[in-house]
Amino acid sequence: MRRILCTIQEGSLTSAQCRAAERALGEAYRKSLGATGRAVVIWCEIPAGQSYTENRASTMSWVLVETDDGLDAARRERAMHAMSDAWNTVTHAGPNDLMLALVDTSLFDRYLRLNRDRIRPNARPLFLLRTLAHLLTSRLTRGRFAIAANHHRS
Repeated sequence: MRRILCTIQEGSLTSAQCRAAERALGEAYRKSLGATGRAVVIWCEIPAGQSYTENRASTMSWVLVETDDGLDAARRERAMHAMSDAWNTVTHAGPNDLMLALVDTSLFDRYLRLNRDRIRPNARPLFLLRTLAHLLTSRLTRGRFAIAANHHRS
């Protein structure tokens, strides 16, 4: 199972677009890399007014995709083009509205670990429990795994 983290501006995509983007990203990933298995997408929504690009409110989405360690540059580039095309087809994003990165599993794990390590050790279990509960609730109510960029009471 591969992980894909999609960070979007709150309200920029409908639930239907998110589900379509999940399918399109997964299909592009499988076709371009010959991968088997499922890609799990986790959505993170940034509240309006909390991200800026070129000194104005951002419309940028950031898609971070886990890949095998040491993936060669030619395959990585093909996959990035395929996934970018898939994303733009579904979301109707403009040419400057997507930052896509294919990241080796070891670096992907390190990124997640460093994010987790920002939280005080004694607060991590409760934070993890709240995050898992939020992910499950969003999956049941919205049809996708989603977290807010600003966790309440964490």
